[in-house]
Amino acid sequence: MNYVLHFCKNKKCNNAWIDEDLTNAQSRPPSWKYCQECCKKYGYVNPAKPPKRNKTDKQLENLKKGRDKLAKKRADKSD
Repeated sequence: MNYVLHFCKNKKCNNAWIDEDLTNAQSRPPSWKYCQECCKKYGYVNPAKPPKRNKTDKQLENLKKGRDKLAKKRADKSD
């Protein structure tokens, strides 16, 4: 199991914590969850899955096409 540093989704909160890596984070720490303090204080509820996983199949397909197009541009640029 992989772990990652999370930052609280609440922009006024400066909390960070180590949690399971559900998004396969590569560089930027994810910020799609609220910390336990914000959940208790404000009644926030964290989603069971990362927001990207909640997208429709068509939206995911469009994201993949965009990533592929960008990768192709970068490959052409480096040649």
